[in-house]
Amino acid sequence: MNDSMKKQDIKCDIMEKLEEQVFKVSRLIFKEVTGAISEEEQRYLEWWRGKNPDNERLYRELRDGQRMMNEVKQLEGVDVIRPLEGMHLRIREEERRLRLRRWQWGVAVAAIVVLFVGAFYLFPVDDKLEPEPLAKTEQPIKAGGVRAVLRLEDGRVVDLETLAKGVKVGGMEAVKIDERRLSYAGQGKADGEKRKKLVYNEVEVPRGGEFDLVLADGTTVWLNAGSKLRYPVEFVGKERRVFLEGEAYFAVAKDTEMPFRVEILQQIVEVLGTEFNVSGYTDEAAIYTTLVTGKVKVETDSGENMVLAPGEQSMLDCRDGHLDKQEVDVEKVIAWKKGMFILEEQTLEQIMQKFARWYDMEVVYRDEELKNIIFKGVVPRYTELREVLNILEKTNEVKFDIEERTVIVFK
Repeated sequence: MNDSMKKQDIKCDIMEKLEEQVFKVSRLIFKEVTGAISEEEQRYLEWWRGKNPDNERLYRELRDGQRMMNEVKQLEGVDVIRPLEGMHLRIREEERRLRLRRWQWGVAVAAIVVLFVGAFYLFPVDDKLEPEPLAKTEQPIKAGGVRAVLRLEDGRVVDLETLAKGVKVGGMEAVKIDERRLSYAGQGKADGEKRKKLVYNEVEVPRGGEFDLVLADGTTVWLNAGSKLRYPVEFVGKERRVFLEGEAYFAVAKDTEMPFRVEILQQIVEVLGTEFNVSGYTDEAAIYTTLVTGKVKVETDSGENMVLAPGEQSMLDCRDGHLDKQEVDVEKVIAWKKGMFILEEQTLEQIMQKFARWYDMEVVYRDEELKNIIFKGVVPRYTELREVLNILEKTNEVKFDIEERTVIVFK
């Protein structure tokens, strides 16, 4: 057998294998969309998608029903069926077993398969079996992690991410007790004669970060991405007051003689000993305070106030100063602290704001109306951004492209 005949045989083998794989995958995608896919088939499909970026892109195109129908129209007059007659017959046989309401999907999938495989007949095939990339590979955007800086009273800045465990900072006042926590515990309340002036430190957690802090009185604070907490290294006087921007979860040490107060934008939260979550970002229209245990009092700059019981959430509208409250599922509100995003009747705009802070990226909408789509579900917090976006794409309501650190949202 001469070299040209061997090469032709290799190409035939390539096409047969390619035909079988693409046909199998197209059927699985079709079954996934129509809800008929088994767990074993779903696992295979997920494995295939993760093998390389080209597979993932083809998967997304096959899921795009409108694109498929456009491809069907483009097929008119193109003779790629004859060399793929065997595969085409199998596709038609499969279609006959499907319900009428699923017919368009079946035709569309077949059309894309024919286009995809047919392209290998129309253009040269590389003996290495490596197809040309369908598009520029997305650079992965990893989930956030432990990241924060400490600003001392004297202006010094300490990178808490790289600070070694056990190293004390700010004189003898704070120590990093593990990779994600700084502790002032043991400082307690200052002796009035010893220290009459409050000395403040500030921990800033950037976008894409999180960090924990133990204050001098033993109160523990979990800081979410894009947040700042300003606090005294020791508490002096008749109150324990800290200043928050962003989102944090507080487990407040009880001290009836010294109320704990959190000042955030246009409101103050007062507690004696309790656990609660408070969220107030400057790019959002409301401040949310959610009580987990105990009792808190929420007071606004305008003088409105209310007391919350466990399971209640106050909402301060920063535009008109109106304060309201509602009952909520606490576990869903504080899910961020436990490594999850729980999307409870939230708009896409609200969801993408959270993602933008956690993944440190920007968001661009091709259609402003997409911001108002409502989603419900559970999304893992410690996974790459593309995996998270794929979960939202499965609703068929929205699609995403990633260009460097910008996410483009479209339909």
